[in-house]
Amino acid sequence: MGQLVGIVVTLASLAVTSGVAYSPEGLQRRLDKAKRPTSWQKRLDKALLDVDKNPQQRIRLLQKVAGDGKKIVSDVRVAAAEVQEKGIGKGHPLLLDLLFPDGTTARSDLEGLVALRKQLPELTKGLAPPTVEQLRAAAPAAPIDPTRVARALADLAGDERKQRELLQEAKNALRSTPKGLETPKYRVLRSWRAGPGALDGVVELRSYPPFTVARKGMGGAGFGAGFGAVEGGGAGFNALASYLFGDNADGAAMAMTTPVGIDVSGGGAASSMSFVLPRDAARAPPRPNADGGVALDEVPARIVAVKAFAGVVTDGEVRRQRDALEAAIEADGGTAPVEAGAFSVLQYNAPYAIPWRRRNELAIVVSEVVAEEEAASAGEAAAGDAEVAPADEAAGEREGREGVSSWYDTGVRL
Repeated sequence: MGQLVGIVVTLASLAVTSGVAYSPEGLQRRLDKAKRPTSWQKRLDKALLDVDKNPQQRIRLLQKVAGDGKKIVSDVRVAAAEVQEKGIGKGHPLLLDLLFPDGTTARSDLEGLVALRKQLPELTKGLAPPTVEQLRAAAPAAPIDPTRVARALADLAGDERKQRELLQEAKNALRSTPKGLETPKYRVLRSWRAGPGALDGVVELRSYPPFTVARKGMGGAGFGAGFGAVEGGGAGFNALASYLFGDNADGAAMAMTTPVGIDVSGGGAASSMSFVLPRDAARAPPRPNADGGVALDEVPARIVAVKAFAGVVTDGEVRRQRDALEAAIEADGGTAPVEAGAFSVLQYNAPYAIPWRRRNELAIVVSEVVAEEEAASAGEAAAGDAEVAPADEAAGEREGREGVSSWYDTGVRL
């Protein structure tokens, strides 16, 4: 990240910013080009920040970037002129959109670092030093056997599969979306800006088919107490992880999945934590233990408005993201929440992932308002036609039933 910003700053210092002129149409063309996969911005970002690129790929990408030297200087000059003319406060949106467009790791890192400025004080504010009892409970029951450690290291040195898995885990600490973990499939119907600011993010309207989860209740104190308390968050996670890894009535172990979900009902009356079950186990999932408090739940097909955010999940951040998503849904006008006040927080990363790369999402189940209004208009028109031609009434009813089968299917066939 620092390398990429340093290169751009160096180019900006070399660019002559006086007398730069550009039309709105020309500026929009620049912004459109910056979003292309073959733009110098995307290539430079991949060469320096993509953990999956090997040295040969990075060299090839940098060679292609070097061939776009004139474009780079021109784009940096335009961005620098904008900041020089309007100041960093009003000029930074163009600088970010032109030099660090949406979809680049650099843009995500900037958004995450900005978010951490508020999240970290909120996180540390609620921390308390562990008690003696907690330290004793966390201590291993028996001393570590150095022979077992040496044997495990020897096995790792001779097992290429384990080495690949360990490398994958290490890279996952640097990825926003970890690889090697199953996640529910979805289709993006459309997207729109979550707000006017350059770092306000994007809202995605997603269509999810049904999937199965293991769920554990977290009490009725809403998101803050349910998620933040050890009894709700930590205990819920441990119970679900134990079920997934074989502590169930059938003794069947399953692979870890993503995301971990926290679902809050309207008004915060109740909350629960859920793990997605792997698809190969969802048809006949292992039975939970009777005393574990874990239940199986099939999540129906639905349409969800989702806003991603980086950093750590705090009560304050959840409130900010929820307010932003609700405002974006209202401003868009094409959808409306199915249950007022209900929302979910989805977390995709392991605890050891670097904070500004973590992928979190605030999700609200919605129905499509436009489609419902069109259906209502069609129904009124059909009713009007029925007064003139009663013979068409049955056909109109049959057509209406075939067009919409449930609340999540209004206007979108899954």
